[in-house]
Amino acid sequence: MLSWERFVYFFPKVIVKFPVTLEIVLISFGSGLLLGCLLAWIRIKKIPVLSQIAAVFISYIRCTPVICQMFVVYFGVPALLGQMGIDSSAIDRVVYIYIAYGLNNGGFMGETIRSAVLAVPMGQTEAGYAAGLTGWQTLVHIVAPQAARISLPMMGTTFIYAFQATALAYMVGVIDMIGKTRSLGSVTGHTLEGYIICALVFAVLSLILEFLFNQINKRLDFGRSGMPAVRRRKAVQL
Repeated sequence: MLSWERFVYFFPKVIVKFPVTLEIVLISFGSGLLLGCLLAWIRIKKIPVLSQIAAVFISYIRCTPVICQMFVVYFGVPALLGQMGIDSSAIDRVVYIYIAYGLNNGGFMGETIRSAVLAVPMGQTEAGYAAGLTGWQTLVHIVAPQAARISLPMMGTTFIYAFQATALAYMVGVIDMIGKTRSLGSVTGHTLEGYIICALVFAVLSLILEFLFNQINKRLDFGRSGMPAVRRRKAVQL
């Protein structure tokens, strides 16, 4: 039975592990963003061999559950290091979570970034070259800002998904909010209150993140659907 006394008792013990969850999200999303940019660049430039490898990697990430990817990294990396004569026993388990979720985010963001860059009209790039900009300057000052605006909605969805997916980290022994709930349950024999707390935290944070990304999209006039008529006419003239 649900007990409010246990709810009050569990809340501070579970919420104290929220920084672990937040750290996993930020590190994995940041590393995934860097990997996604690299994958997108390789596929856009169609670099031989590397482009095919990137395509296979993205397909693997998108077609397999994140929990399988997590276990592949958790058991595969130590085995690989062992073959190289490197002792992996001192590596914290959370490092494998960073790697697994970073690879997962990178695979999804690679396609998002690639499609956003390709969605920028080629005339924008040609205009940059005509103005005397180098390829790098054209990318940074013309293509990248437009691609960032196009990809932002999907990036927001990926970030929220990454936040929710961290709930699986406990399966390799990482003591985050879910892991703490399970450890409390093994001592008290009650887990319902802890899971309700975790569900509330994930729900509230997801709603806040969704609101923030929606506000950013409106600030950037994504799609220009809400643009006043005068501004739309000026945009068409430009």
